Amino acid sequence: MKLRIFIFFIVLSNLIGQNPGIIQRNFQNGIDGIKSTVFEKPARNLLLAGGIGVAIAYQFDSDVQDWFLEKQPLPESVNRFGDHYGNLYSGIIALTVSGISAYKTNSLNKFEYAFATLSANGLTTVILKEVVGRERPNGANHRSFPSGHTSHSFATATIFKESFGWKLGAPAYCLATITAMNRIQDNKHYLSDVVFGASLGTAFGIGFSQVYLKQPKKLDLSYNWVKSEMQITVRF
Repeated sequence: MKLRIFIFFIVLSNLIGQNPGIIQRNFQNGIDGIKSTVFEKPARNLLLAGGIGVAIAYQFDSDVQDWFLEKQPLPESVNRFGDHYGNLYSGIIALTVSGISAYKTNSLNKFEYAFATLSANGLTTVILKEVVGRERPNGANHRSFPSGHTSHSFATATIFKESFGWKLGAPAYCLATITAMNRIQDNKHYLSDVVFGASLGTAFGIGFSQVYLKQPKKLDLSYNWVKSEMQITVRF
């Protein structure tokens, strides 16, 4: 967690240094992204589905937990990878790939989208953990709901899908599923924890994509009093 925060501030500092207007732009886009996630389709529907999924999964938490602990379906190496991927690698990979894309296309859109999505999702996940205070199945602490590893990895998968299509999105969702299974197999989370984590990360990815990647055309009209002429600006 501390390493993620350190990386976050390093990247943020570099962005601010190279793009002075980035804070104001992304502050407004961030607010719009949250609104899109919570109040607009399809992200809102995903959150509602996640809530319903939690209510259903809760009934099977104990049975699923017992099955995973007994059967250990993930091989040890795969299980360990799922832990590391959800904790750190997923976000780094998303930022790296979107950063390379930004360099090649000379546009920060996809990078800002990935950065904003991961930031908003991470902050929301931490707040929910503290507010809900559900005890982990292994009794380690009261930060079980929702699963942070799962929300991060599904947010990453959605970033890949929205930015680059299913060719990168499909494998990323497979890795996110492995991470979700790892959290149950390692006795760190219940099924309902990972169900809502997956819903939350996916919803943020889709909600923020509506703002950063799918902004509608906007027609702005203004009058230049110096030149005494009407100006028309079309934003894509």
